[in-house]
Amino acid sequence: MRTLPLPNSCGQWLSAVGAIALLMGHPVRTTANTNGDLPPAVAAAIAMPVNEQQVVVSEQPSAVGLTVPSLWWVVQQFGDNVIQRWQAFPAIAAPGGRVEAFVSPAAWGRLPYLRRFALINQLGNASRSFGYQLILRDRAARPLGDRRQVIYGAYTCQFDALPLEYLPEVTDAAGNPVPFFPPSSELNCQVWVNPNIPVMFPTQGLR
Repeated sequence: MRTLPLPNSCGQWLSAVGAIALLMGHPVRTTANTNGDLPPAVAAAIAMPVNEQQVVVSEQPSAVGLTVPSLWWVVQQFGDNVIQRWQAFPAIAAPGGRVEAFVSPAAWGRLPYLRRFALINQLGNASRSFGYQLILRDRAARPLGDRRQVIYGAYTCQFDALPLEYLPEVTDAAGNPVPFFPPSSELNCQVWVNPNIPVMFPTQGLR
């Protein structure tokens, strides 16, 4: 898996912003999340055509069969009180789709960088197993493409690089076959953590 390196100049800028934010006593948030500011793979995941009429939401798991994608366990185990809810939209033109996880800004601000990376990696691997791209976004009720919408991170894969396979004799709650996607080591997957959101202190509030 490849990660996107942080330029030295950007890191110095972040240190300055983080220090100012610490002195001010409240987190700094970025609004620079237009497609031109995001990595190409993240921008492509956001722009993916999806079926909004078949959304899966974390508040309504299926009572009769497998819900695809199924992310309840991984969010409970690794969510760190950061993920408040999630929704998933199937893609229109291909299997899989996009998961949008809604983040608590205050809780995210207290997470050290490595824990941010680990959280995205855990949620992303679970989403990847169903063929879904993962976007971590703000709680604000704005369209995903709105430039005021804060994108905290993403886990993206090139699913079309490998032939599509299905799990044998497994269907979802709607009776559809469930695609199988190989481990991330066999795909070109990337973890991206938004470098423009500094880590705030103290961190004692998180377990």
